[in-house]
Order: sequence, then C-alpha cells, then structure tokens
Amino acid sequence: MYLIIVGAGPEGSSLAELALKDGHRVTIIEKDEKRAQAVLQKYDIQVFHANIAQGGILDEADADQADALIATMEDDSANLMTMFLGKERGIKKLISMINDRQHQAMFERLGVQVLVDPEVIIAQHLYSFLG
Repeated sequence: MYLIIVGAGPEGSSLAELALKDGHRVTIIEKDEKRAQAVLQKYDIQVFHANIAQGGILDEADADQADALIATMEDDSANLMTMFLGKERGIKKLISMINDRQHQAMFERLGVQVLVDPEVIIAQHLYSFLG
C-alpha cells in the first residue's frame, strides 16, 4: 500500500514508522524544514519539504498512485485543504486528525475518516492503565 502522510510531527512520524514496519511505501510532506530533515534522516522514505497548498506537490508525490492520504497537522484548515486536494485527485482513502470537534462535519462531508480530539484519546488510553 502507498501512503502519503502530510505532517511530520509526532503523530505523522509515528504513523510512518508503523506503516514502514508493515512493509508499506510511505511519502511524507512537511512544511517545516527541521522536521522534514529529521524524518529523512530517520527513515528511508521520500520526504518533501513543502506546504500542502504549494501547487503540484501532491503530483510530485505521485498522488495518482496513493492508496491513502493522511493529514496529521495541528491546523484543521491545512488538514481540510489536504483532504480536499486528495479528493480532487481521486485518492480513495482520506484520513485526518481533527483538533476542534466543531470542524468534524466539514471533513465528513468530504467522505474523510476522522480522528477527533487526539489528545483526549491519548489521555483516555493512559488513564485506562490505572484500572
């Protein structure tokens, strides 16, 4: 499976690691140069130092071959733009983190699978270790 992950923060980097361990092909698009370099040094994958709004970056990342596009940024507007661009290119599996529950309906109208409030999910998981 070919995955394009937009955002190389903790979530995107961890997702890339999991996917690589399962033998998937991964490309990361990251606008922050230091994060892009860190991922490039850690994994043997294609990394683009670019803003998703930059024209043509998904084409450079061979989005026409992608099985999934996953947005992991802290900015819901950037995640939404990523999902919109992925839908325009016909990527079948669109997945995004959402940091503000109020934005969920917009993502779902595009047919995006969403992870809402990632911090709450992590906290719940940590709390479950107490029981």
